[in-house]
Amino acid sequence: LTLPVSVASGERSFSKLKLIKTYLHSTVVYLFELKEDDGICRQAQNSGTFYLFHNLSPFVKKVGSKYLAPQISVAEMKSMLGKFKQNEQMIEDSVLIGCSDECMAYFALDLGSLEKSVIESELSGSFTELRKAFFQLDGKDAPLLSSAQALLRWHDTHQYCSKTGQPTQKNLAGSKRVCRTNGIIYYPQMSPVVITLVSDGSRCLLARQASFPKGMYSALAGFCDVGKEASDLAFCTHMHKTVFDNRIACCMVEDLSLEASHRPAALPFSAAHA
Repeated sequence: LTLPVSVASGERSFSKLKLIKTYLHSTVVYLFELKEDDGICRQAQNSGTFYLFHNLSPFVKKVGSKYLAPQISVAEMKSMLGKFKQNEQMIEDSVLIGCSDECMAYFALDLGSLEKSVIESELSGSFTELRKAFFQLDGKDAPLLSSAQALLRWHDTHQYCSKTGQPTQKNLAGSKRVCRTNGIIYYPQMSPVVITLVSDGSRCLLARQASFPKGMYSALAGFCDVGKEASDLAFCTHMHKTVFDNRIACCMVEDLSLEASHRPAALPFSAAHA
């Protein structure tokens, strides 16, 4: 039996949609379980892979003509910690940052307490400042490392309860911290940011800071205050910061999208036209 093209095409689309839905459901449910159950998360750590950081700088490695953020197996982690005479329990300081299509968990671990040069020599790579790493890595690794760094930084700066001053304890996945005294739960925070690219015909407006490497320019950005609309922020940011051919750039936002600032796309630029 030969189905009409429209029917066959419709069935293929439905099957594809069903497959995507099944994939999303399985990975989302799995990640939820890891965040809620320390026992399941501990099992995932024993079979997962790790992205390494040193004082929030990610570890990258050149392979051929490309730079990669290598995933370190738990066996490699234990071997390396043994050489530093560190307890394997240090692995539990890692934070969950995602999983593969096959539900292999990804974790990030900061080894800032260990000698950086020794780790780099052991793994044949280098710890690179995140902003520079973005220019070396592909689109798959960059968002993961950005999320990982933000989560690691949040844990580093939220080790004490803001109400009691007592230490907080992270769950194994790193999805929350709990005050040991009164049980207050703290969750990782997001800081919404608007990044705009102003165009004028065939030109666009870029800027740089004194801290940027030579030759590096960026679109302009501003953090979004509580209650502030994204379009207002884009307009105010450019009115305050930009001059285009000695003319103040007045922006009319036509296409604006928000990303959590700790999880950017490979090139997280939104478009605003002068």
